[in-house]
Parts: sequence; structure tokens; C-alpha cells
Amino acid sequence: MKSKKYPKNRKLINGEKRLEKKHYSILIGLMVFGAGYYYFNESKTIGHDIRYSIYIFWLPTIIGIVTLAIYRRKFLITKFSTNKGVVLWTFMIFFYLLQGFIFSYLSFGQIAKISWDILNERAIQQNQIVTLRCDVTRFWTKRRPYSIDFKFNGKRESIIADYQTLKEYINENPKDYEIEIELNKGIWNYYKLNSWTLSKK
Repeated sequence: MKSKKYPKNRKLINGEKRLEKKHYSILIGLMVFGAGYYYFNESKTIGHDIRYSIYIFWLPTIIGIVTLAIYRRKFLITKFSTNKGVVLWTFMIFFYLLQGFIFSYLSFGQIAKISWDILNERAIQQNQIVTLRCDVTRFWTKRRPYSIDFKFNGKRESIIADYQTLKEYINENPKDYEIEIELNKGIWNYYKLNSWTLSKK
């Protein structure tokens, strides 16, 4: 009886290994695509809105995790039914949730992010440039990324700057400075940053 089951089990194990290799290749592809997209297409925006966190990050990611769990339900049922113990179950739950979160964010999350970027860019192109002055709160030069921090709509924002630009302000009091920013309003409370200049109050 055992000799009949062994080839079947080996076939299932080999099939699962091949499937895992495909999933790994897809994951690497999504990571490369995401890195390329952020490097070549990501524009600097400032602003905060809870709707972005809900609809662009959490909702697509959760939908992706649920979809992935349904897709892999047979594998998960087998794993949890053949492995007993609270500690092992806790580890597996954490491990597979983390795995699902990463895969879901890189797939469903990236689709949502790119779709939002396209719609946001269209909104930006339809709105005029506005100029605002904001109080500087910090010149950050201790480690990369170096930045100029300031208050915008009651929230802390940062603009990345190189050390050569910031070194003359290292011994200056940030409260004596303000930053003038040129913006285009996009979706919700997000703005595209076009340019900035520092000046004393």
C-alpha cells in the first residue's frame, strides 16, 4: 500500500516545487517592474489623505491576500492539516500572511498605485500652478537622504536635497527660513511639486 502512495506523493511534491519556482519568477518580475516604475516615473508629490491609504494601499492589498488565499487554498489546507501545534500554526500564519502581503502589494497594490498615478497626473495637468510659502522646520544633513523639512497643511513634509545645497544651512536656525514651493493640485489633497526656493523670513 505504501509503495503505491509514494510515487503519487512525489508527483505532488515535484508539482508544488515547479509551481513555487513559477511564483518566485513572477515575484522577481514584479519587483523589477516596480523598481523600474518608481525610478523612471515617480514624480514628487506632497500632501496627506486617509483615502489614499484606504483605497490605494490597504483595500487592494487585502483583496490581493484574499484572492491569493483562495487560489492557494488546497495547499494551505494541506499544510495546516498535516502540521499540528499552536507554535507551528502561529509561525505558518505569520509566514504565509507576510508572503501574501508582499505578493499582493507588488501585484494588486502596484496596479492600484499606477492607476492612481495616471488619474492624478490628468488632474494635475488640468489645474494651474499655485505658489505657497511654508515654514521650514529642519535641515536634515546627518545621514542620507538629506532633506528640507517643512509644514504643509498641518503635516510634516520633506524635500530631498543634496548635501552641497544644504551644507550652508547646517549652522542656521531653520525657524528663520521659509520655503517657497510651486505646486499643481491633483486628486484629493495631493499636489505635484514643481520647484522650490529657500529664503529668510
